[in-house]
Amino acid sequence: MFRTLSFALVIVFWMLGSAAPARAHCDGVDGPVATAAQRAIETGNVNLALPYAPASAEEEITARFQEARRVRNRGRDARVLADRAFVETVVRLHRIGEGASYAGLRPAGMDYGPVIPAAEHALQSGDVAGVRAILLEEVDHGLAERLARVRALRAVAVEPQDHAGVAAARERIGAELDFITYAEGLRQAVSGAAEHHE
Repeated sequence: MFRTLSFALVIVFWMLGSAAPARAHCDGVDGPVATAAQRAIETGNVNLALPYAPASAEEEITARFQEARRVRNRGRDARVLADRAFVETVVRLHRIGEGASYAGLRPAGMDYGPVIPAAEHALQSGDVAGVRAILLEEVDHGLAERLARVRALRAVAVEPQDHAGVAAARERIGAELDFITYAEGLRQAVSGAAEHHE
């Protein structure tokens, strides 16, 4: 039961709080998408890049791949430009497939926080303990922080007797609704994740 709950919370936190950074990770010059695209262009095997974008993008990726392979034979500068254009094409089409915008490649070595390196380690080791610990700590922190805010406002009346008490009541009600919404968002993400994986 605890393992199932822990794993569910890992999925929840990933869905709620880590989606943007994970996607940003895909924009990095040293991210998995760019790395696969660079490997494809260097080896002459476009198939190494194709799995990172939707099937609808294969035609464009293949066309850019063929162009890049032709141009890169014209000297070092041409190779650098052709490789960069191909990598950017693959990353852009990957992002479109995620439903995200693309603002260009991010530099190598960016800090995306602790979850991405822990998740990458889990993929290699098969052990999610590090990811679980980070995510459970974040969920616990989110719940505790919201509940502490609610408890600090408990003395405020939610039914003000005059207009002077409306602002304080609004703050208390807002804090209570924030706590409930956060908890329900976690529940919905767990339910959605479970349905998605069935």
